[in-house]
Amino acid sequence: MEETATIILKSSFGVFLLLYVGFCWVKQGVHVKEKGWKSREEMPKTFWFMISFYLVLALSMILGNIWFSRW
Repeated sequence: MEETATIILKSSFGVFLLLYVGFCWVKQGVHVKEKGWKSREEMPKTFWFMISFYLVLALSMILGNIWFSRW
C-alpha cells in the first residue's frame, strides 16, 4: 500500500506535465521565455519542439517511476 502511494506521489509531476501538454494542444500555443504566450502559427518549430519534449519528459517520468519502483 505504501509503495503504491509513493509511485503516485512521484508520478504526479509527470501527470501535471501531461495536463499542461493537453492544455497547450487545445489552446494551440506555448509559453516562450521572455516572449510570453505564442500561438502555433507564430512559432511552429517551437510549438512542436515543446510539445514533443514535454510529452517525452512526462511519459518518462511516469513510466520510469513505475519501472524503477519494482526493483
